[in-house]
Amino acid sequence: MLDLRNLRHLVVLARRLSYVRAADELGITQPSLTRSIQALEQQLQVKLFDRDRGGVSLTPQGKMIAEQARFLLTDAEDLERQSKMYGQGERGRLRFGMAPMPAHVLLRRSLTEQLAQRPNVTNEVVVRDVDALWGMLVEGEIEFFVSPDRLTRDVSEARVELLGSFPLSLMVRSGHPLLRRRTAADRRFPLIRSSWTGALVPEQIQPRVLGAPNVIEDFSTLEALTTSTDVIWLVSSYAVQDKIEEGKLVEFMRADQHVEVTLYSLKRRSQSPLALSLISALRAHMRELCSAYA
Repeated sequence: MLDLRNLRHLVVLARRLSYVRAADELGITQPSLTRSIQALEQQLQVKLFDRDRGGVSLTPQGKMIAEQARFLLTDAEDLERQSKMYGQGERGRLRFGMAPMPAHVLLRRSLTEQLAQRPNVTNEVVVRDVDALWGMLVEGEIEFFVSPDRLTRDVSEARVELLGSFPLSLMVRSGHPLLRRRTAADRRFPLIRSSWTGALVPEQIQPRVLGAPNVIEDFSTLEALTTSTDVIWLVSSYAVQDKIEEGKLVEFMRADQHVEVTLYSLKRRSQSPLALSLISALRAHMRELCSAYA
């Protein structure tokens, strides 16, 4: 195995063509440099330099090997620099998962900060339901995921961290019939929601609900349906504050329920600096959100 130190000695001596000047640049003694070059010649079984009264010159083989050594040293230095950046979370790829609602609430702000602070990091976000995310986590396809759904399986191998909770409400569009004082008592409306495990349709609204809830995982579709039709949307007000402020959505009723927003990762797998940084940002944003809308 070639010693990078010996290769560095070769490259400097090839450039300086003087053992005295090369040794001075390297900060070593001339005898040490001589032994290093001799050891390299012995290992490669080739003569690298000719020495005579006129000084030092590269042999044809030495010239070729010195040029290749420069490339190797450049690659080694680049690898070391890149590795330090990976270790410090300044470069690399982060792949993680989010359920639709926390993705809508937390992702934009968190990624905006990450992209500004770490422009050399590639983020890959998978938005799925909790069962799909769990399967991807176990298979090593993602480092962690965030979901308001409770897993209905053994999670003993997982790190489970509660980030906070989202209050649930029943949202309707501005001008919805339910907001009028007089609406036929027997009139019913479709209800839409994401697939939160354990979140029930409030008893007070059940007489107004037409059939079973429609489960839709795409958040933009849920939002578009609610703002343009007479559906009732079971969702957290945290997720639609902008539409409430714009007057497009109205909170018809508090559901008196909360969904717990939980972060899952595997105990047996170390988390990368990139993951730890983003998780820290998600925690902070969740605390700010809960404080702002408490």
